[in-house]
Amino acid sequence: MTDRIQTSESVENFLKAIYALQQDNDRVSTNTLSEHLNITAPSVTDMAKRLNDAGLVDYLKHHGVILTPDGEKIALHVVRRHRLIELFLVNELGYALPEVHQEAEALEHAVSNRFIEAIAHKLGDPDFDPHGDPI
Repeated sequence: MTDRIQTSESVENFLKAIYALQQDNDRVSTNTLSEHLNITAPSVTDMAKRLNDAGLVDYLKHHGVILTPDGEKIALHVVRRHRLIELFLVNELGYALPEVHQEAEALEHAVSNRFIEAIAHKLGDPDFDPHGDPI
């Protein structure tokens, strides 16, 4: 990923939230991120500044954030992990769709890359998650 910042669960969740909220390369407001992540606005601003310094987001005060190519790469990595886990839970473990999101949220940060690649292989390297979103 990047050598300039340790990618933690909170960093990954922050980048994933920006990815989910930005539409057509629009900036995401810090207030929107605060509501989405259920954290305070000052915490969002602090994280945005740190990730801006690390080159993972482009943050402009009063204009919000947008992912840089490096930030988008990390966000997509986490999204892929999440969606593969959801599909595995549904296809292999019999979870119902309403149950998989929270389980995948916890597991996406806890399992190794090797485990994720084993899931992908087991599922035949699928293109879509159980909700129909691209993996």
